[in-house]
Amino acid sequence: MKQKFTILILTMIISTLLTGCWDKTEINNRGFVIGLGIDKLKEEEKKEELDKIKVSFKIPNVAILGTKQTPTEEPSFYWEAKGESFDTVINKIQSKSPFDLELSHNKVIILGKEILEDKKLFKQILDGIDRNRYFSRKMFMLVSKEDASDVIGIRPDEQPLVGVYYGNIINSAISNGTVIDGTLNKVMQEIQENKSTVFPLTTKTYNNKRIELIGGLIVKDYEFKEELNELECRFLNMINQDNYNIMDIHVKYKNVPVSYEITSSKSEIKVTEKDNNLILDVYIDTEGDITQHEFGVKGLVANDKGIREVEKLCEENIKEHVRKLITKLQKGSLDVIDVKNTLYKYNQPLYKKVSEDFDQYFENMKVNVHVESKIRRIGIVR
Repeated sequence: MKQKFTILILTMIISTLLTGCWDKTEINNRGFVIGLGIDKLKEEEKKEELDKIKVSFKIPNVAILGTKQTPTEEPSFYWEAKGESFDTVINKIQSKSPFDLELSHNKVIILGKEILEDKKLFKQILDGIDRNRYFSRKMFMLVSKEDASDVIGIRPDEQPLVGVYYGNIINSAISNGTVIDGTLNKVMQEIQENKSTVFPLTTKTYNNKRIELIGGLIVKDYEFKEELNELECRFLNMINQDNYNIMDIHVKYKNVPVSYEITSSKSEIKVTEKDNNLILDVYIDTEGDITQHEFGVKGLVANDKGIREVEKLCEENIKEHVRKLITKLQKGSLDVIDVKNTLYKYNQPLYKKVSEDFDQYFENMKVNVHVESKIRRIGIVR
């Protein structure tokens, strides 16, 4: 028994000593791509005849995280290359870079707006991104007003790594409903199922020291169709998501400006048919607080009647914005509010009837918006 125990201990010690990483790469030799941009090349920018795109990204200088002195204190290194396809360009950079590129940590891909104006190139880039096994399905995809390389190249004062910076501001914006959720998984799923999606739109600001999310771009059939401003994106989120928005609704009650902050919202859409036309009913319930009116005006919303009248004004305000947004979507047959998908899930006979000519049905669809708003708190009253 003693001999068996001794053999077991020796075996464990030897196994531990022989264990090793055959493909070990030191962290200082890894190039962690955090933010990546893709642009369409202009003719004068091409180095070779087959060049189509430029890929740019920054790699954080992980050496400065350690205790040893480093040759440079730059927080990141910028790289770019041109080529025919995404994979070709990455391989080209890898062959010239002193790092082993690591794409699995990438947080954001930014597409130059001109890519969305070239249907064939856009489809090729989407395919290359979708097939890449290293990319996280939770990373964000955005479209830039400027060249994506210009955005990737900036260095925000608050966070020198532009990919990390984007990740932080996008997560914050999504949580309060100011921007469309543009994760890779969501974008690819919507394009494959509905042939349309909304990309968050970004631009540079503050003397090229910061980046800002300024709305969204609607893509249908792999082509850019319409731009949405930030307010329209908020109301699109309100239609599509539950408990999503934090937004201020501004109304005038008895000539006094009143601010109603929505703290939660619930929504539902129902699609029916009448006289060979689709009928869309949008139901939105909101809850929120009165956050401001005018100092010195006492008792304005301190009673049930005043609260209910302000609620009615807020309901009409929301109805107006939602109607305007849906009218804009109908003009381009841009179903980014899941009308067709709702029919497919809940009314198969009607779906089969309208699916072939859905764009025409969508354009002529009658829309009814139903809103109920509740004021839960009116602030401190003295």
